[in-house]
Amino acid sequence: MIAHIVKLSAALAALAIISAAPVGAQTMADFVRAFSGTWQTLDPDFTDGGACRVGLNDVPVGNRFGLTTQNCGGLMAGLRVWGIDDNQLALVDDQGAVVARLGGNQNRVSGQTSNGETVIFERVPEGSNAPASDVVESDCTYFGYTSSCAKEADFARPSAEPDREMTARVLVKLNARAEARPDAEIRASIPAGTCVRVSECTTASDGDWCRATIADTTGWIRQRAMRRDRWPVLTYTAGCELQ
Repeated sequence: MIAHIVKLSAALAALAIISAAPVGAQTMADFVRAFSGTWQTLDPDFTDGGACRVGLNDVPVGNRFGLTTQNCGGLMAGLRVWGIDDNQLALVDDQGAVVARLGGNQNRVSGQTSNGETVIFERVPEGSNAPASDVVESDCTYFGYTSSCAKEADFARPSAEPDREMTARVLVKLNARAEARPDAEIRASIPAGTCVRVSECTTASDGDWCRATIADTTGWIRQRAMRRDRWPVLTYTAGCELQ
């Protein structure tokens, strides 16, 4: 059953439904098979000398499964095993502590670390050096819906300044999503020209994502998107004056 379910949340819900009876080996095997493989994060907080790669395998280690790491730093440096924890995919360190709880689909998962940071992991296709991205590499990423190319400085992350909050100016009509994934639930649609508060940012293969607050709604906004499936577009820049 779970082999035919794409979303991790749905797969875990299915596991919860049958938890009243013993979980069969095939059910767990299906889950492990669905999410085994190589995943990576590009966030500099979790890398050391390159993208942090985590290989999830199907070798039992107690009631969890083994993993391997490469170029991982920060909280990810001590990862040892993975499994299911509180209905989420859990990455666990060599002390038995859950470092991150993640949800998503078989290509991309995101969630919170033990110290409250957001992290994105993306599956690396077999034989590839990078996760699949829906942003086409181009010599020009357009500055919003203009005919001008964005400059390198335009991609700078929002940052806090003395006596000023982190902010971002939205360049195009932009969806704010529940998670830092393009398939996550839309919480708000932000009009072009809006100045939004930003609390944190993280990096994925499709660029930076930042957690923004609009009125009383909080959601993740993506800094690069595709226009008509052809042209890469910069969707927001750092810094603006809140009204």
